[in-house]
Amino acid sequence: MQQALFTLILAESKEIEDSLYPFTVMHSSWELRFGGRRVFEVFRDALPEFSLRFIGRDLQKRSFMEQEGMDAADLSAPSCPVMILRSDIAPTTHVLTILRRMAIDGAQSFIISNNGQIIGLYLMHESELSQLDLFAPSFEGIISPFGPDTLPVTDITVEYLKHQWDAMLMAPQAIGESFGYYSKKYKDAVPTHVFALNLDRIAIGKNCECAPGIVLDASKGPIIIESDVIIMAHAFMQGPCHIGKGSIIKAGAQIYGGTVIGPHCKIGGEVEQSVFQGYSNKQHQGFIGHSYCGEWVNLGAMTNTSDLKNTYGMIDVTLRGNEIQTEHMFLGAMIGDHTKTAIGTCLTTGTIIGISSSVHDIGAFPPKEIHSFSWGTASESAKNGGNYELHKALQVADTVMNRRGKEMSATQKELFNKEFQRITK
Repeated sequence: MQQALFTLILAESKEIEDSLYPFTVMHSSWELRFGGRRVFEVFRDALPEFSLRFIGRDLQKRSFMEQEGMDAADLSAPSCPVMILRSDIAPTTHVLTILRRMAIDGAQSFIISNNGQIIGLYLMHESELSQLDLFAPSFEGIISPFGPDTLPVTDITVEYLKHQWDAMLMAPQAIGESFGYYSKKYKDAVPTHVFALNLDRIAIGKNCECAPGIVLDASKGPIIIESDVIIMAHAFMQGPCHIGKGSIIKAGAQIYGGTVIGPHCKIGGEVEQSVFQGYSNKQHQGFIGHSYCGEWVNLGAMTNTSDLKNTYGMIDVTLRGNEIQTEHMFLGAMIGDHTKTAIGTCLTTGTIIGISSSVHDIGAFPPKEIHSFSWGTASESAKNGGNYELHKALQVADTVMNRRGKEMSATQKELFNKEFQRITK
């Protein structure tokens, strides 16, 4: 393994708790999927000269580090040279190439900006590093001693992952940029009984089971299938798409371009340009389009999302009570961890659902904003939330996770409790 020459600190912006909701209830922002990999994994794989550190909200960071088997002590006293970046920067190949060159060629400390906004620091001297409050919970708090006049400024152009739909909309680009990484890692041959278009743009991992009648169409973008994936008969997959380790694609599934299926998901029916974070199920018929589903989500049979208004107008959403004009024509639902829908549920364009909700509306569209811990029909729960009792929600979450050999940690339960208290206060 290559010895790290630099330290890279990914730090959460203070804006993300609201803007990335509901993802940020249970996760740190660097866990967002950018293509098949999470943001921190893209940085880690593309910048082997850097050792990664993380700064953000305490509970979410602790939960992340527990799940990844990291030691919290690793975050103390990094040594120079150090690069500090906002963790909501999209790790495109272009940006990663520039950052790597900046660090390797750097002869002095400097500020990294995007259109005049500070998005990072590169510090070469311990005296500069000592001015930072590395225990601050946000990027803005950490870099506060350094204004535009304190160090030279280097301006680069970046894109942000400020909302979950940004990661979903950038998925086709991210999948395409990651293909080189996965094509070196996964070299198993596509079985001869699988109908494959543009074979050299398909990467498939070890121990995959591919039934007869499968179509893998990589003519419009690459297809990446990680190890231990099961694809049942007559499934259709169109690139660019990414199927995570241990996932199951059900018989007759239709997976269209721009879709990312995280690890250990079960997916059937029709999916278009949507992201499933991991450990989530959509096993049956129904259409999910331009959506982002968190972990441990279960969508009942014939759950459908609308991702286009009848007027073909731009879609607005309501995030924690704040109305946002997305300036996007296609947008489905953003669904928080541990949320479930009943059979026949229809979700309107731009729906936001918090964590651990159970949506029961049949034959009508629920409201566009459904709070965490909502139970039942929209009229019963969507306005206030919190009518799903916390101890019952935790019990169900534990049961669901135990079925996959996982256990809800004390930190995750604390995150549940914190969100419940916010909703019910």
